[in-house]
Amino acid sequence: MATAEISLTVVGGGPDTVAVAVSGELDIHTAGRVEWALAGLAGGAERELLLDLAGVTFCDSSGAEVLLRVHERCVASGRRLSLRRVQRLPGRVIRALGVDRAVSCSFA
Repeated sequence: MATAEISLTVVGGGPDTVAVAVSGELDIHTAGRVEWALAGLAGGAERELLLDLAGVTFCDSSGAEVLLRVHERCVASGRRLSLRRVQRLPGRVIRALGVDRAVSCSFA
């Protein structure tokens, strides 16, 4: 069985924002690594953690759950999570599970 791949790259932001490009599959195999990495990055943002999901090709319920938990951490510390350029296939899961009702999302 092949291991799913995912990468997170800090791509900039501004004085109040940390922007991260996420690429690969956000699923049960990668969710733990993503959550751990984002927990550290969320603390570096003054106001917003922005995730560019243009490179995410797949998202399952485990990935959606991670996004919601990161959102909850951000809110608890006075920050905001935003998802940008969500692609069609991951977007279907994000919409079906209601992530877009809790987290600011823009779809590709």
